[in-house]
Amino acid sequence: MSIAVKEKETILEFLEAKFDPSEVEVISSINEKGIRNVNDFAFPTKKDEEWRFTDLRSISRNHFVPVDQAGAKDVGDISQYYLPEALNSRLVFVNGVFDAKRSDISSLSDNITIGRLSEQGDNEAVKEHLDAYTNYDEDKDAFAALNDAHFRDGAFIHIPEETKTESPIHILNIFTDADKAFYATPRVLFVGEKYSKATIVEEHIGLADNEYLNVPVSEYKLFEGAHVHHARIQRDSKKASHVSRPIANLEQHAEYHSYTICLGAKLFRNDPRVVQNAEEVDFTVDALVLIDGEQIADTHSIMDHRRAHANSHQLHKVVVNDNAHSIFNGKIFVARDAQKIDSFQENRNLLLSVDGKVNTKPQLEIFADDVLCSHGATIGQLSDDEVFYLQSRGLTEQKSRELLVYAFTLESIESMEVESVHKLLLDEVIKYTNRDEEFVAVG
Repeated sequence: MSIAVKEKETILEFLEAKFDPSEVEVISSINEKGIRNVNDFAFPTKKDEEWRFTDLRSISRNHFVPVDQAGAKDVGDISQYYLPEALNSRLVFVNGVFDAKRSDISSLSDNITIGRLSEQGDNEAVKEHLDAYTNYDEDKDAFAALNDAHFRDGAFIHIPEETKTESPIHILNIFTDADKAFYATPRVLFVGEKYSKATIVEEHIGLADNEYLNVPVSEYKLFEGAHVHHARIQRDSKKASHVSRPIANLEQHAEYHSYTICLGAKLFRNDPRVVQNAEEVDFTVDALVLIDGEQIADTHSIMDHRRAHANSHQLHKVVVNDNAHSIFNGKIFVARDAQKIDSFQENRNLLLSVDGKVNTKPQLEIFADDVLCSHGATIGQLSDDEVFYLQSRGLTEQKSRELLVYAFTLESIESMEVESVHKLLLDEVIKYTNRDEEFVAVG
């Protein structure tokens, strides 16, 4: 008797999915490609090098349904999550669906195109740039394929040449409680024309303690001299899984500065990629991760230098408590003809418990000879001498530890240009350090 052996398991094993391509032509062609890939790409396991440290049981032990079948609860009043600086420059999506009632873009200049992707079927910029930079076929990313297959809408922002947004643009993704675990596929396309300037704050917030799968993809195309400050704040439910793929493609003299803050989600996987498409660019891929309990935060970043003359910087800071697990694999890639590259990468990890875990792998792949590239990683605990010194100045041991954790995170928070976001992150750090239970010293 022969036993059939299953060749591969796909993400469809964990979804109740029936994919029907969008009626909008520019989206439907992407949906069709995604449907083919979802059926073809294997769901990752620990046998895959890029996933070998990542526990995916929060996904594989679940069964996710489309939002419209999940019995999602009403969103209610979410005004507390609005940014004061972006009260009239805000796009709101609830469980992945655009919410016109809670969105407001009245303060933005008329020459800025902003709104729903589904209403931009004839827009030439959408036709040219949507799905042009994800490049997930190379690594057969099943999650990016799911976004391609399922998304029907998303945020579209087009900043014209030599235009500066006077206020930050807030993309607010809200996820509500529901009777069943659901999945959502948020999408963002940003196009910054020559010498434009914008600040984008992209948030993902879970209102309840429920399970869902959030799979966002965002594409940023910056033309010559364009400048973008991009803050991504992840505050999903502590039972949710968040797997994201943000991509930026830069032309000459463009500047892209990305700051990712990870606070929520049971599983957070982030695959940021920045591609230098012309000479003389400057970009940042910084992050701050605060995790505890059983949380997993996994970042696999690529800083892709393909042309000469570029400055790039990555500071990835992590605080781990309880049984939480941080994974970092940051790659600096420099092509053969990409001379005069100055790139810096560092991963700093602070362990607050004996059971926390960190896997880190800064990585250089350099094929040019006239470059200045460096990387490094540190894993440590709070200094007993520093704790003792603060105690000698009148602080308790607990308050001394809290102050040192606060100081560790401050460098990342100070990069935030939006004042209310800066204050929000300070409050989140204080909340993280002022927990009821004592930090357990390592050692």
